[in-house]
Amino acid sequence: MRTRTAVPKARLVLQDAMYVRDKLEAEVGHIEWRLYWVLAVVLLRAVGHVLDKVDGANSAAVRTTAKKLHQTWKVADEHAIFRDFIERERNSILKEYASEVTEGPIPVMAYLQSHDGFDVVRQFLIEENLYRPMGSGAFEGEDGRTLLDDAIEWWAKQLDEIDTAVHPDTAHTPL
Repeated sequence: MRTRTAVPKARLVLQDAMYVRDKLEAEVGHIEWRLYWVLAVVLLRAVGHVLDKVDGANSAAVRTTAKKLHQTWKVADEHAIFRDFIERERNSILKEYASEVTEGPIPVMAYLQSHDGFDVVRQFLIEENLYRPMGSGAFEGEDGRTLLDDAIEWWAKQLDEIDTAVHPDTAHTPL
C-alpha cells in the first residue's frame, strides 16, 4: 500500500472512477448504465483537473511535473487513451450529451454455410450487458468498459510517475 502520495485528491477521484466502473459490469438497466457511464467518464477527466487545481495548488513540484506530463499527453502516441478517449468522450458528453459507446441491443451478423452449398446469413442481437462497443472514433469496436479499465490503468501510471518525481523515495504499488 502506498504510504505517501503527493496527489491524494487525484487518487481519490481515480478510486471513485474505479468504483463506478465496477458498477457497469453487472448493470443491465439502460438508464442506470448510461448514468454510470457518464459518471465514470467525467470522473476520469476530473482526475486531471483535480491533479492541477487541488494537488497542484498544494505543491509546486506536483504542478510543474503535471504540466510537463500534460504536454506529452496531448501529443505522444502512448497517451492516445487520454486524448482520444478520456477527453473526447468527456467533451462529447458534457457539450452535446452524446456518447460514442453504444446502447441497447447490438446486432451481430453471422455468415453460416449450409450443407447444400449455399451461404446463409443470420442476424442475432446481443441484448444483455455482454458487449458495449464504441460506435465511432479512434477506439471504434472496443468495449467501452475495456477502455475505462485502460484509462484507469493509464491514470494510475501517470500519478505514480508524479509521485516518483516529487518523492523519489516513495515505494509504488498499484491502487
